Amino acid sequence: MDRESALLPKIFVLGNSPWPPAPHSILLAVAANRILAHAIEPDQFLPLVDKTVCICVTDVKLKFYIGADRHGLVARCTSLSPDLTIAASVRDFLKLALREEDPDTLFFGRRLSMEGDTESGLLIKNLLDSVDPSRLSLLHWLPKTLRDRIRARLLS
Repeated sequence: MDRESALLPKIFVLGNSPWPPAPHSILLAVAANRILAHAIEPDQFLPLVDKTVCICVTDVKLKFYIGADRHGLVARCTSLSPDLTIAASVRDFLKLALREEDPDTLFFGRRLSMEGDTESGLLIKNLLDSVDPSRLSLLHWLPKTLRDRIRARLLS
């Protein structure tokens, strides 16, 4: 047990915390469901029902915890031992989301890491790879000038 968690009561550090998921994990689950709504059927995430996936944004030290239910992705409570952790920088996650970079390239370049249940990681990767980019509405709600600026900054 690390020093910080030793200072906190066990209720705050247990993976099955009674506290609700962090707001940013809720926002990620809602946004992902909305973006993927026309591209992936909710039941395709069913293998993640009893899993906790940690999305770790390394450069800003932010962690999102998600899983699934029969309706799609859901936020999970913070977990000390998620089933799968996927980690990368903000820039690399954005490049993945915008399909500017291939996950295999980032993985073998050690800019994207995956630890834990690799079968779940491959399921997620294959599901996202199967999506036709034209069916994603990731940035369509942003003005074109802002979309272009985001793309330009990613490539610089």
